[in-house]
Amino acid sequence: MILAGLGAEVIKVERPDLGDDARRMAPVDGAGTSAYFLAINRGKKSVVVDLATPEGVALVKRLASRCDVFIENFRGGKAETMGLGEAAIRAVRPGIVYASLSAFGPRGPDFQKPGYDALVQARTGIQSVTGEPGTAGARAGVSVLDMGSGMWAAVGIIASLYEGKGGRVDASLYQTGIMWMAYHLVARQMTGRDPEPQGTRHAAFAPYGDYATADSRILIGISNDRLFERLCSAIGLRADGRFAKNPDRVKHRADLERALAAVLVRRTTAEWIAIFDEAGIPASGIQRAGQVLDDPQLGALEQMSRVPGTDLYSPLLPLELSGEPASGGAAPKLGEHTGEVLAASGFSSDEIVSLFERRIVQ
Repeated sequence: MILAGLGAEVIKVERPDLGDDARRMAPVDGAGTSAYFLAINRGKKSVVVDLATPEGVALVKRLASRCDVFIENFRGGKAETMGLGEAAIRAVRPGIVYASLSAFGPRGPDFQKPGYDALVQARTGIQSVTGEPGTAGARAGVSVLDMGSGMWAAVGIIASLYEGKGGRVDASLYQTGIMWMAYHLVARQMTGRDPEPQGTRHAAFAPYGDYATADSRILIGISNDRLFERLCSAIGLRADGRFAKNPDRVKHRADLERALAAVLVRRTTAEWIAIFDEAGIPASGIQRAGQVLDDPQLGALEQMSRVPGTDLYSPLLPLELSGEPASGGAAPKLGEHTGEVLAASGFSSDEIVSLFERRIVQ
C-alpha cells in the first residue's frame, strides 16, 4: 500500500475463491466487504492465480518478468518450495528487487515458523512494556508489527530501487519488534532490571501520563525541567525541592502525581487544554475513534480520502511530497484486474480465455 500510494503499479496475487484472508476480517458490511481489507489494500490490483498448479506458478513468474519488484509474505522457505524463491524469480528478471517479508527473519531457529502480530509482540517484549502497571502487559491496540514491518520493507525496496542494482530485501515482524524495543533493551543492559508496563506513564520522565479532570481525562507530557516550571506556573503548583529536576521527579513520582491529581480534577479537560496551549505545555484529551474523525486538525491535513464506491473514508499515507498528499484509490474486488494485468503482460486473448476456462486464474 505504501508503494502504491507513492505511485507504483502494485499487482496483488490472491488465491482462487477466497482471496486474501483479510477480506473476511471483521467488521464486514452487508455486501461482504471488510473494513480491515479496505483500509490496507488501497491502490492495488487484484489478480487471482492458482499457485497449487505448475501453470499458475509459471504465470506468476511471467508477470514478474516485467516487474521491478517481487514481494512475498510467506513463512520462511515456502516461496522456494512453491517455485517462487529468489533464484527462480531472478532467472526470469535478473535485475529485480526481491523482497521477503516474514515473521522471524531470513535465518535462525525460527526461520520457518509462522507468526502473527500479537504473537511477535509477546516474543519481542512489546507486550511486557505495554498496559497497566502490575499486569502481564497487553497487546498494542494497533498492529504495530504488521504495519511497521511493511514500512521497513518499503524503505528497503525504495533504497534498492534507488541504488539500481536489484538485490534482496528482507524484513520481518520480529526484527521490527526488536527495533521498536530499542531503548528498553539498552536500558535493561544498563540497569539489570526488566522494564515494566507503565500505562500512559514513561519510565524516563515525570510527570508524564494521564490524569483525571472534572469531566474526563487528560494526558500531559513533561520531558524537561523547563516544561515542568511552566506546568507549575499554569496550574498553581507550589515549588517543592523534591521535584526540582527530572531525576528527582522520577524518584518521587508517586508524591508528585498525588499533588497534580488534586489540582487537575478541579477543571474540565477543555479548560485545561486551553490553559496548557497558552502556556506551551504538551497536553491532549484522550480521544476515541469517533472524536478523531471529527478532529479539526485531521480536517486541515485532508489525510482522509473517500474510498471509491463507498461512503467510507480511509487515511492516506502519513506524508506529503512537495505539499502534495500521496495518492489513494480503491481496494480491489477479488480478481478485479486479472484479465487487464494478463493482457498488459503480453498474454494473448486466446491464452487468457484458456486460463480462465481451466480456472488457473479467476
